[in-house]
Amino acid sequence: MKQFYLFVFLTGMIMLSRTAMGQDVHLSHIHASPTFLNPAMVGLMNEDLRLIGNYRSQWQTFNAGYRTMIASADMKAFRGFGLRDEFGAGLQILSDKAGDIAYNTTDIALTLSYLKALNRNGDHLISAGARIGFVQNQFDIEKLRLLDEDPSLLNGELMNTTQYLDISAGLGWFVPLYNRYDFLYLGFSGFHLNRATISFMDHQDIQTEGLQLYPKYTFHGGGSIRVNAYVALKPSFIFHYQGPHREFNLGTFVRMSKEPRTYFRAQYAIYTGFWLRWAINDGKFQRDALIGALRYDYKDMVFTFSFDMNISDLAKASRTLGGPELSVMKYFDFDRPARKRSKVKCPAF
Repeated sequence: MKQFYLFVFLTGMIMLSRTAMGQDVHLSHIHASPTFLNPAMVGLMNEDLRLIGNYRSQWQTFNAGYRTMIASADMKAFRGFGLRDEFGAGLQILSDKAGDIAYNTTDIALTLSYLKALNRNGDHLISAGARIGFVQNQFDIEKLRLLDEDPSLLNGELMNTTQYLDISAGLGWFVPLYNRYDFLYLGFSGFHLNRATISFMDHQDIQTEGLQLYPKYTFHGGGSIRVNAYVALKPSFIFHYQGPHREFNLGTFVRMSKEPRTYFRAQYAIYTGFWLRWAINDGKFQRDALIGALRYDYKDMVFTFSFDMNISDLAKASRTLGGPELSVMKYFDFDRPARKRSKVKCPAF
């Protein structure tokens, strides 16, 4: 019975150490974390190299809350099999710390993508990507408190660290509209496809049913629609499906720039936007958060700040505070004329 209670406690801890509406860490502003959303977005840029840093703090009114940091780098690796096809490659490091017992997730992943142009202009394209990560979960065993403090429960039967490999993949489709200034895109990604088992027990007497990580499937899309020469809408949506959890985000950025009618990323632009996030339980939509975001593009830098305002049933306990999120992107463009003539023309997100 003691082992059963411990098993239940640790299983719940694994589940609750992720975000409130799903097992996985997720970010609010998708435009600032494309490679985290879908491996097919790796290398999808007109520059040669992109560095991205994301920081998120959530639920600080509940004990120690969550703190998530993600650093990634991706680049155009080399030309593909066709004249306008290209390979992309990337590296991603994630660190997530949650709760009073300092439950920490560290994920180091390598990604590879292939971008294939479907027309001579190179602006109608499809992409495919794969990701393999090494993940470590650990917690501070000294901070663990159980109803039953029998030392035998912690005598060699409980580990504070576990590791596993994680495999993910994704697809993307990007198409310009008739005027060549606007575009639409759709993407699909699947994470934890190998369904790794997560357990802190140092023996095999317990059933592993329920300890396998749920695969997560993400369907997302959006576009850029020009309102006039200086203003454009950038709507987007995301649907996450992981085990019993469902989540849906819908909203838009409004971009304002002095550079008229640009298909690519403007050097100077200001964005403001709102998204609404719902949870879907038993087929019913339940409001979760209102997300406000500000973004500023300055030459080869992109700065984004967003904040979740909790509007779910937890609003009283959270005091409507979800969490702030900050992202910084840095682009590098090297002088390689031969590659410039053959590169895919990627839309600006």
